[in-house]
Amino acid sequence: MAYGFQWMIIFLPTLMILSAISSEYLKLPEGERILFFQRVLVTTGGIMILQTLWGHRYPLLDGPSSALLLTLLVLAPGGMPAIQGGMIIGGILLVLLAALRLMRYVEALFTDNVVGVTLILIAITLLPYLAPLLIGQHPGSPRGDLRILGVSLVTVAAIALFSQRLAGFFRTLSLLWGILLGTFLMGLLGRLDFSVRPEVQWFSLPPSLVSEPPRFVLSAILPFLVAYLAVVINGVGSMYSIGEIVGKENMGRRVARGIGLTGAGSILAGALGSIGTVSFGISPGVVLITRVGSRFPLTLCGVFLCLLAFFQKFLMLLLSIPPSVVGAALLTAMASQVGAGISVLTRTGRSLEGRDYLVIGLPILLAGIITLLPEDFFRTLSFSAQAFLKNGLVVGIVAVLLLEHLVLREKK
Repeated sequence: MAYGFQWMIIFLPTLMILSAISSEYLKLPEGERILFFQRVLVTTGGIMILQTLWGHRYPLLDGPSSALLLTLLVLAPGGMPAIQGGMIIGGILLVLLAALRLMRYVEALFTDNVVGVTLILIAITLLPYLAPLLIGQHPGSPRGDLRILGVSLVTVAAIALFSQRLAGFFRTLSLLWGILLGTFLMGLLGRLDFSVRPEVQWFSLPPSLVSEPPRFVLSAILPFLVAYLAVVINGVGSMYSIGEIVGKENMGRRVARGIGLTGAGSILAGALGSIGTVSFGISPGVVLITRVGSRFPLTLCGVFLCLLAFFQKFLMLLLSIPPSVVGAALLTAMASQVGAGISVLTRTGRSLEGRDYLVIGLPILLAGIITLLPEDFFRTLSFSAQAFLKNGLVVGIVAVLLLEHLVLREKK
């Protein structure tokens, strides 16, 4: 239960941010925003339970896909029903891919170079999102705050020390101890607010979790089909990354089940009016820093998320944990993940050659550049191009696959 709570604390801010962005673009009123967040929690928690018990069976967070979120934002003016229809059709496509056993052809693509680069890419493409958190940058403080950066750095150092110096059970909760320490320090700075609005209830059942009936419109379906290709690449990459940490037994079956349930999750999200899920690549870093590779804490995390959808006051209290502290915890986890990626690249004892330098280096740099490009640049592109090119992780994975197996294919 402690490990499940630790996972939930790490994951909640991401869910809150993605839900808030979606609600803003959909122009939902206040009451509808809370209901939308409840749908996100139920969808995410439910799919995580199914994935860890019957799907990929890995210690992976499964949450709203950034590729699907982008598609939702672009299609928001057309209304939620058309978005729901697009997600349902995309989900059916993934279920068919798994049911027809087409995912088995993917396994041969993930060589050591591809897996190692994917692990590193996940950390690199997260940096633009972590940086504002670490310095406390937000609309009210566009320049950030040096004191908040100081707390973030102390939290990073503390988690690193806890993960190496503590023993046994206490070491496995190093992320949680670091988050508690960082939260305490933010309280000393007067930057902590655990107050909850009086109208927020301890327990409440929404009148209906189901949104409007979906509409199946070709102009929404086609963009989502493109986005779901990115979901497949992202999901498979995450599964192979965590497989390097906890074991790759029955990888073909795991990938097929995982992608199939990802599709089922999208059908559920489309029916409820939520966001389709994908396996999150941050999970290997968390496993490495905590040394807990069991999938069952993730099952409990899914149960907690489902329950939180109805215990609103407790949810608001947890969301009061400073984002800078959670960002510091994620940064430490990503540092371990970069190390794991380097280990995969060199684990056979082979010396890297000129070809390997390009296969490894170019995708990492391309993905990093994508995350730095201004928003105005992407507005000049078609929607289909945006669905791929705005996601640095997808660009990097596609680049390493092309370089490894086509452009710079190794001569036998």
